[in-house]
Amino acid sequence: MSYEQLQALGEAVGNQSRGLSDDLICYLVPFKNKCSFFSRKKNDEECVICKSTYKSRQKLIRLPCSHCYHADCITRWLKINKACPVCNEEDWTMDVASYLKLKGNHD
Repeated sequence: MSYEQLQALGEAVGNQSRGLSDDLICYLVPFKNKCSFFSRKKNDEECVICKSTYKSRQKLIRLPCSHCYHADCITRWLKINKACPVCNEEDWTMDVASYLKLKGNHD
């Protein structure tokens, strides 16, 4: 692609953010991962964003679609893309946005 074609593509795509605002992300409450030291079951679950295995007491966030991620990973992800990296679910973001608008009207 030439420079002019890339510039035209950039103008066509635009620079509108496809991610979530910090106001919406803050409603996703992190929790500490609990892995039992005495468990015989091997913990092989990993964050699909960073590909690291979840360790005990790491902060995780569970999205409303029930997928879990490291809190830092999913926070960065959601600022860029509002859909779950596994199932592409993004309908839940409308519920949070509607709640915030409703709450703003009553304050």
